[in-house]
Amino acid sequence: MLLSWLLTYLFDSKSIEMNPLQQRVGYNNLCVGWDTAPAKCVAAPIYVIIICLNARFMQLDYWRAALNPKITAFQQRAVLVCNVCSTVSWTVSILIFVMDPKESPEGHTAAFLQLVVFGYIAYAANFLEADSDYHVRGSQAFLAIFGVVSALFGSCAVVQFVTYEPETGSRGPIPWYVTAVGDYLWFGCLGAQGYFRPRAPSITLSFILCSDEDFTQPSYEEAAEIEMVVEPNDKQVRQVSI
Repeated sequence: MLLSWLLTYLFDSKSIEMNPLQQRVGYNNLCVGWDTAPAKCVAAPIYVIIICLNARFMQLDYWRAALNPKITAFQQRAVLVCNVCSTVSWTVSILIFVMDPKESPEGHTAAFLQLVVFGYIAYAANFLEADSDYHVRGSQAFLAIFGVVSALFGSCAVVQFVTYEPETGSRGPIPWYVTAVGDYLWFGCLGAQGYFRPRAPSITLSFILCSDEDFTQPSYEEAAEIEMVVEPNDKQVRQVSI
């Protein structure tokens, strides 16, 4: 983001002084720095990497939920739905680089605001998935604050865009600093969410070496209590309780 702002300042400083987003909400959103070339050409490929990393995280998170015998079928389905929605949302958000804010400020902003909504839903699903023993101190309070900030920022932005009068340049009823506070607090929550995310317990995949005649399908409860340990330079396999 810093690189994008530097490039925009050097090559298109006029877009910082006045742009369609500033006209509607009264201030410069952090994303204004990568709305024009050449900053857009640098930020877009990096953003694609972020999308891929997020999609991989959501995939691994669902696999963890599917392998965890202690959560219910409802929890697994909820994690699946929320993670899929988050992955699609991040993919759709690439449209902020496709829809030029000068030509379609509403579409450009909508591509970003939907990420605010679905990003929070996916984050909240982590609390539904994890046992309360793995919640970080203060995480429930942060979850509530994050939700309020997301709702505040999203609502203010929608109101300002809907009530903007392009003929007269008249902005909506919400003071610019109210929307700006919600905006910058949301980015702050985005940076803090990693610390407050519930800690995931370790999952052990168990194997039992036996002949075909002696094989029986273990239950999930039995498999969760068995760990395979192979001693170095030893072909013997022993089972220990964990």
